[in-house]
Amino acid sequence: MNVIKKLTIVIGLMLSSYAFAAEFNNQCTNGLSQGISFTTNCEIKEVFGGKTYCFSGEAARAAFLANPQEVINKASAFYAKNVDKAVKDVEPEREKISQADALKQINSKTCDLSNKDAGYLEFDKMDLRHCKMVNTSFFGAYLRGANLSGANMQKSYLNLARLEDANLSGADLTDATIFQAIFDKTNFQGANLTNARMIGTLGNVNMSDATVIRGRFGLDIGNQPMGAMRFDAIGGKFAHTNFEGADINRSNFRFADFRGANLRNTDLFRADFSKADLTGADITGAKFGEAILDGTIMTNVKGLEAIKGYEESKGKCIDCTITAAQPESKADTPQKVSAIDMMTAENPAVKVCNIRGARF
Repeated sequence: MNVIKKLTIVIGLMLSSYAFAAEFNNQCTNGLSQGISFTTNCEIKEVFGGKTYCFSGEAARAAFLANPQEVINKASAFYAKNVDKAVKDVEPEREKISQADALKQINSKTCDLSNKDAGYLEFDKMDLRHCKMVNTSFFGAYLRGANLSGANMQKSYLNLARLEDANLSGADLTDATIFQAIFDKTNFQGANLTNARMIGTLGNVNMSDATVIRGRFGLDIGNQPMGAMRFDAIGGKFAHTNFEGADINRSNFRFADFRGANLRNTDLFRADFSKADLTGADITGAKFGEAILDGTIMTNVKGLEAIKGYEESKGKCIDCTITAAQPESKADTPQKVSAIDMMTAENPAVKVCNIRGARF
């Protein structure tokens, strides 16, 4: 009996370890089914068919459970077709460093914090412009008043970081992830945020002249690793910023400055632009379904046709009348003039006229 019990325990452990060997290299299964590669820590998982599948949040797991096999099939197809891209998207391992290690690098002319885990370390008011910080984790780190202008911070991880008064102007934040950082007067002017993921309450952030092409700032209901969040930037500065192709759905841009911004082909579904200024912006091809444009200034905006379907019941925009297309002018064509029978010697009147009492 003891032998049988031992065999049962061993087999059980083997099966459990096999089940925990997550599919898709710990990437969110639901995300993959939608064509999105996102690595998780697999804390939220589900076993189906003897295999473990990871999820970025409870909402993603619930979506999976609605039709698991269909989600798995779509995820498998995307993963197989984009395996090289998927592997690249998996973050390289980061080496945990101490405060002393970080200071040693910062005091060096060849400062390089790339692939380092600097989580919760203190960098308040430090000058980090000379540092290379590719794929650096600043999770929960203190960067208040720090100068990171022009720094290379591609694929950096700034979740929950303290960024009050931080200067990130001109920084390269391509593919960076910035979820629920603490912002206040944070300066992203001229920064490169191409394909970056950002969610949080930014307040009066300065992101003017920045590049946010294909940026992912909108609410992704099925892929929220930290719960339902959205991009909130009341009074933010986005003048002349390039948002082309970005997803900024359901964001809060009340009183924001979007003058001259490029919003071509952006997803602005249910975004709130109340009292915002979009003078001279280009919104060609943007999705404004159910957006709020209460008092939004849209003087000289290009592509006004895009606002069809916005939530008029919550207020109307200013200078946003869509001019109806004028029909093409047709060349004047000769019109047939009805023949008029005139009484002449050659053409006596056909009908007898009653001329009684008439004077000639």
